[in-house]
Amino acid sequence: MYKTLVDIFGENYVSKKAVDLYPYSYDMTECKPHMPDFVVIPENKEQLVKLVKFCNTNLIPIVPCITGNNVGGLTIPEQGGIIVDFSKKMNKILHINETMMYALLEPGVTFGQLKKYLDEKYPNLRYSYPYAPPYAGVVGNAILSGMNSLSNKIGSMGDSINGLEVITADGTIARIGSCFYGENEADPDSWWARYPMPDLMGNFICWQGMTGLITKCAVQLWPNPPFKKTYLVMVSGLTDIAPVIREVGISGVVEDVSAVSTEVVKMTVEIPDPEKYPGEPDFAALFPISAKTEKLLEAKKEIFLTVIKDLKKKGIQLVATDVDEFAKLFNLRVRCHLDLPAVLLSLVEYSGLTWFGSYAPTHKLEKLIAKVDKIFHKYNVPSFIYMKIMKTGHYGIFRPIIRYNKFKEGEEDKIHALLEEITDFCIKEGCIPYKTPTWMTEKMREIINPGWLKLFDKIKGCLDPNNIFNPGRWNT
Repeated sequence: MYKTLVDIFGENYVSKKAVDLYPYSYDMTECKPHMPDFVVIPENKEQLVKLVKFCNTNLIPIVPCITGNNVGGLTIPEQGGIIVDFSKKMNKILHINETMMYALLEPGVTFGQLKKYLDEKYPNLRYSYPYAPPYAGVVGNAILSGMNSLSNKIGSMGDSINGLEVITADGTIARIGSCFYGENEADPDSWWARYPMPDLMGNFICWQGMTGLITKCAVQLWPNPPFKKTYLVMVSGLTDIAPVIREVGISGVVEDVSAVSTEVVKMTVEIPDPEKYPGEPDFAALFPISAKTEKLLEAKKEIFLTVIKDLKKKGIQLVATDVDEFAKLFNLRVRCHLDLPAVLLSLVEYSGLTWFGSYAPTHKLEKLIAKVDKIFHKYNVPSFIYMKIMKTGHYGIFRPIIRYNKFKEGEEDKIHALLEEITDFCIKEGCIPYKTPTWMTEKMREIINPGWLKLFDKIKGCLDPNNIFNPGRWNT
């Protein structure tokens, strides 16, 4: 097997040494580690076609990995096998179409790489970045339908994929989207739309690498307006943040709506063990606005401030301020939440990080906030709640996040118990977990519609009959 992999990738790009394999065996979460048998570093899709055919014939698991900046155990090889590391060589920005505003990328391209490239060569265009470090992968976030800094405007990143090139289990290369014309390579300027052809892209988005290997991905870019302003709103009253972010989101004038509990703000400004004191605001929210002209920006600001004024009239206690002034007064590290992508030190300063990341019904935010805050305090853990309004209010993100000392005795068991209690409650209230570890999907399978599960298993069995692609995810 080792000889076959060397024949495909070259001796310098295959390893079976424990020292090389170990970093791929775990992530920052409480998910159990598993060692892979090999790691390979591909350079092109031709190598990957050979690998897939070999693995499909010999029933060998393949697990795709981009930069290792994971939660949910998504790239932990549950059943061993071969890790395919895209970050080292398949990391090229292949094409930018300035007119139709998209970027054609290989899987290993990072947020920092794309931002630098656009800033230098296409300053009139921008991508939408999540709260992730510069070394996290663009394509991984997109195909997992992650959030972003234009969430209130465009929704999740899965909605912003124009096209994919994928390798299926029998080694077939398929192009999905408007790039589907032609037998061999597609014109780089043909990756501009997902519709109106039958939408096969859903077979690969949010599947956690269970249906094939993605080798190219076209993601939408957006105009980069010259006039920008971000407001910070601090809200007193534990659940009053819910109507604030809903109403501002529905107004349609802000690009993003993100809210965090006060304990998170204190972490950001370097308070190591944050605690909210009586009388302090309960939540802080960021609302970025941008416009092509100064006059349009002023109009958007007027609408935003009118919404804030109306909320005050309803009895909600809040304060709105310019976030740049806040950062100057308190701590410039606040800008890490604005100048994305960025390393949020408050998240990664400990060895462990986990969450119940979910898409959530926004009409239940009050109930979710109140109960989850109590669960945090029950375990004597700072209440770390992060929320977003997506696509002008059509749905939301509800994400309790927990940082912890992964290697402190007893700490991981306590954190898992906390997370499991949050999961049980939130799933019962209709939240849909994101980047799901297998213990979480096991709970979900108990209440998911049987017809959905049957169709899910049928599609997985059709696209991957020998279960070689990331086996074990979603309890496959």
